[in-house]
Amino acid sequence: MGILDVIDDSTSKAAKKGEDYISKTKEYYALKVFQQLALMSSFFIKVVIFGSLIILGIIFIAISGANALSILLESSVLGYLAMGLIFLILTGFIYLGRHVIDKRIIKKLSQNYFEK
Repeated sequence: MGILDVIDDSTSKAAKKGEDYISKTKEYYALKVFQQLALMSSFFIKVVIFGSLIILGIIFIAISGANALSILLESSVLGYLAMGLIFLILTGFIYLGRHVIDKRIIKKLSQNYFEK
């Protein structure tokens, strides 16, 4: 009966180690999900705060630029129209460079997700 006791003991130890491994793996992935959620939440909050302030700044710059162009062109309509065209041209450049922006975002997110 000694050999059966040794096999039973070995089987029990292997089962225990397997359960421990599954438990630790589950804990690891729970922490990994928490880390990613915390990083993404922090990122989105910063984007909202900085984005809001930047948009306010751009609005004030656009209004003052349009007023300056209105004085220069001696027409309010032409000043505001010129400022609108400047924004459309900037939007076109950003649209043309959208693939570069996508690549940078994917690279940054992949470093953040796979290397931590």
